[in-house]
Amino acid sequence: MVAPTTASSPLISPEQVAQFHRDGYCVVDALFSSEEIAAIEAFFEDFKTLGHKIYDVGYNFEEIDPTKTQLRAVHPHRHSDRVKQWALHPRVASVLATLLGHDPLLAQTMYYFKPPGAKGQGMHQDNFYLLAAPATCIAAWTAIDAATIDNGCLYVVPGSNQKGIHCPAESSETWMSYGDSHIKPFPRETKPIPVEVPRGATMFFGGHLIHGSGPNRTKDRSRRTFIGHYMDSASDQIATFYHPVLNLRGEVVSTIKAPEGGGPCGDGWLGATH
Repeated sequence: MVAPTTASSPLISPEQVAQFHRDGYCVVDALFSSEEIAAIEAFFEDFKTLGHKIYDVGYNFEEIDPTKTQLRAVHPHRHSDRVKQWALHPRVASVLATLLGHDPLLAQTMYYFKPPGAKGQGMHQDNFYLLAAPATCIAAWTAIDAATIDNGCLYVVPGSNQKGIHCPAESSETWMSYGDSHIKPFPRETKPIPVEVPRGATMFFGGHLIHGSGPNRTKDRSRRTFIGHYMDSASDQIATFYHPVLNLRGEVVSTIKAPEGGGPCGDGWLGATH
């Protein structure tokens, strides 16, 4: 059993910690410096021209139509030590340790470009895919551009983090008809709210939080985002797609196993991509 992390981070307030555990998310400002945010932005503008077939898993950047498919680099930390260092940033890790109660382990990185006209993403829960257990996963979602309602910020269902994984039903109904949600039909008694995030701030949210995003309706503003998905070092499993898992030193953690059998919704729903 991994010993708990007892020290709280000075980078996050008690009120933000309480919000995370109550509502499933919180937003923390300035974990990355303005110079680091500019460096991440510049890096990925160059990275998209290098021919990596990692956009929505298996495609080059220019092969993706963002009006139909999420335009995102998946696992870029496996191709660049700089990305790995940003994902394991000490200030981000400090906040994660406070929220988890243990040191975090890195399972995934993504970078969303979301240019003008890009589609939104259907409502979902991250741990439907990651299958981290026994504790759920957590995301650190850093806005490279200010995320607003107009350019497609996240919508969340506060408090849904305190419930289980919502399994799909055979229905075509999705919230706001974004079309790629696994939550079908969407529970109409819930009330998603937008969370606007300023450039350089990081939104943390748990793996059971229901969330999605609107389309980018602007003509001239992207909504670029650098994301890390993490698991609690007290957990011992995560879906195969997220292996190898790394500790804060960037070392592979060989004790993490892949789950056997069905996912949270039974056979046929094993976590894969996100």
